[in-house]
Amino acid sequence: MNRRLLIAAAVAAPLLGLSAAAPHAQSTETILPGYWEYTSQIRFGVSSTDTENRCVRESEINRFFNGPSNRHYTCDYPTRVVGNGRMRFEGTCRDRRGRQVGVVASGTYSPTAFEMRAELDTRVLGITVRPTGNIRARRLSATCPG
Repeated sequence: MNRRLLIAAAVAAPLLGLSAAAPHAQSTETILPGYWEYTSQIRFGVSSTDTENRCVRESEINRFFNGPSNRHYTCDYPTRVVGNGRMRFEGTCRDRRGRQVGVVASGTYSPTAFEMRAELDTRVLGITVRPTGNIRARRLSATCPG
């Protein structure tokens, strides 16, 4: 169960600003900073859905467009295509113990919403598994509460 949650976090992390990747120059055609609601769903035998709200600062936007990653995984995306409202990432994420997860993610974005689908390829107890995930997000407001 813990491994499933870590994989889900790797897919859901872009809005959290937790990427380990170095920032690239921000395009003028990206998501806007502000208060966002995002719903992530992971399917691995059963389906698990979680909805959270998060303040996204302007400095965190570039991380999203570098590809999904988080504090549990260091990810490398040799295939990274972002532009004209579409995104696609293909790469590999590794945890601190060297376990590897293949990631293929794609989706669409606008300044106030995005949706990303991901397919993961990993092994659990020596068995190849391919969980899938989905993130759907929308900007609630230009300012963050409190």
